[in-house]
Amino acid sequence: MLGPIGTAALHAASESGLVIPRPGLGGWALLNALLLAPVIEEIVFRGGLQEALDRTDIGGRIHCGGLSIGNVVTSAVFSAAHLITAPPWLAIGTFFPSLVFGRLKQLYPSLLPAVLVHGWYNACFFAAAVW
Repeated sequence: MLGPIGTAALHAASESGLVIPRPGLGGWALLNALLLAPVIEEIVFRGGLQEALDRTDIGGRIHCGGLSIGNVVTSAVFSAAHLITAPPWLAIGTFFPSLVFGRLKQLYPSLLPAVLVHGWYNACFFAAAVW
């Protein structure tokens, strides 16, 4: 549900003058945004970093709202990594969806739910970028 809300927020931001990167609409760009990026990023961030942090005494502690400290730290690193390709305001904006992906990793033994929701968020970003 938050994907469409985020799409509307991105559209409003664009209308107010904030620059939203316009992804290409070719097959490679769609494949990357909807499949490759969600799979690779979830393997690296949730399956790698968050998993390792959640196994530590501090990282596995529940922070707030059922979120582990490992999830919060991983989400901060995830947002920082997006500074490579996105403007700062948009990279910072990935923090909150990342918390959702991390919570899904906490709830389910598989990365598949996080990958699917991540792909949905990316599809909503595509919709906002071409709207």
